[in-house]
Amino acid sequence: MESSASEATHPRVSPWPTALIGAAVLVVAIVFVASSDWYLTFKTVHVAFAVIWIGGGFLLTALGFIAEQENDAEGRAIVARQASRLSQTVFTPSSLVVLLAGIAMMLNDVGKAAWDWGDFWVSFGLLGFVATFALGIGILGPTAKRIAGLVETVGPNAPEVHAAMNRIFLVARIDAAVLMLVVVDMTAKPFR
Repeated sequence: MESSASEATHPRVSPWPTALIGAAVLVVAIVFVASSDWYLTFKTVHVAFAVIWIGGGFLLTALGFIAEQENDAEGRAIVARQASRLSQTVFTPSSLVVLLAGIAMMLNDVGKAAWDWGDFWVSFGLLGFVATFALGIGILGPTAKRIAGLVETVGPNAPEVHAAMNRIFLVARIDAAVLMLVVVDMTAKPFR
């Protein structure tokens, strides 16, 4: 009953405006890439989904850090629960799109910059992807899900919840650092 009363006083934003905004962005993006070639189209997809993936991860890491600094156990639990949802629905799919678009970009680089699979920056980027994908699939996603379950059963202030949150937020910071190094690597293209 509480949720009904809460919804009455705080109505949800209709999904229609969000769908219309998304459709408008998609239409404009299609017009932009239609005037381009395949390489630049894949580059656009690669960068757009990297922004979603990396930006979202950095936001969750920052929110977790802020909640930690404020000793806000409930806030940390909320971030962990949201991370659990986002890891499966946003981060994993986005990271796979980034990988596939990057591969497609390399395959369609004919006559452009002539990137080579043996270039250091390509190898480093792929290794960074593997590392962060493994962290996300193997540690961050499952641990966030476990924390959400613990919060439901023992509450956000239980010692085992705090210990699990400390571990996941440390791993999230490492993941964010790896992702930032991959971004620097992809843009600087060192040792060419």
